[in-house]
Amino acid sequence: IADHLRQDELYLLLLIFVVLVLAIGWRKGAKALCALLLTMVLIWGGLLPGFLHGYNPLFLTAVIAIIATVVTLLIVGGRSLKSITAIVGTLSGVAVAGGLALVVGKAAYLTGFGSEEAAMLLYIPQAAKLDIQGLLFAGIIIGALGASMDVSMSIASAVEEVKRVCPELGIWKLFQSGMNVGRDVMGTMVNTLILAYTGSSLQLILIFMAYRETLLKIFNLDAIASEVVRALSGSIGMIMVIPLTSIVAAILYGRNKPQGSEVEDAAVKEVNGR
Repeated sequence: IADHLRQDELYLLLLIFVVLVLAIGWRKGAKALCALLLTMVLIWGGLLPGFLHGYNPLFLTAVIAIIATVVTLLIVGGRSLKSITAIVGTLSGVAVAGGLALVVGKAAYLTGFGSEEAAMLLYIPQAAKLDIQGLLFAGIIIGALGASMDVSMSIASAVEEVKRVCPELGIWKLFQSGMNVGRDVMGTMVNTLILAYTGSSLQLILIFMAYRETLLKIFNLDAIASEVVRALSGSIGMIMVIPLTSIVAAILYGRNKPQGSEVEDAAVKEVNGR
């Protein structure tokens, strides 16, 4: 006997999730499920086996992140300026998060051995030598990818809708609209990231509080410092998505002439020709 049988409850929860996504999202929900399935295939079929075969974690994660971002946003948004805007904004924010985590992690001498699972990787039967520190930074990139994708698509959709309703708006006005939407999203998304990372380390934090450890000792532990770098670098990357996506959206949509003005220009040319 190894453990309790739990697959029935898990299958039921998965079924509820799928039904709700399809019932509320309809075609968009079906596209979201397809994108989710593809992401899981990329992670389980490409990323994790690549780690076990000894490939560079940062390079492999960057490639998988680019593929997952492009394909997911194209599935959800179609071949449109909105998708292009969201792709550029997402990849820019993830690059900021990954680069910042790498620089700070190296400077702070984070080893990646902040959990028991990381130490257990040293004894797996595969012959490849794992880069434990690289796996830490790869996890930070993957963690920042979802939030960045969410924020960038929200801003791109908002700017597209503003341009459709007010086609006369220029680049600066569209940029301001994107920033206003991004600020509202940032107010809740930062809390979401910090609370998610705090929840994953809740048991460890309770142990430190129960034994009355000092904050100085807690923040200098490898496990806690890794989570702090993970949370803050991911949040900074998500924050940088807002201006970057707003700039790209404003330029792409601001340069497009509204249909009304194109008709007016054609009429003026016809009159001048006569």
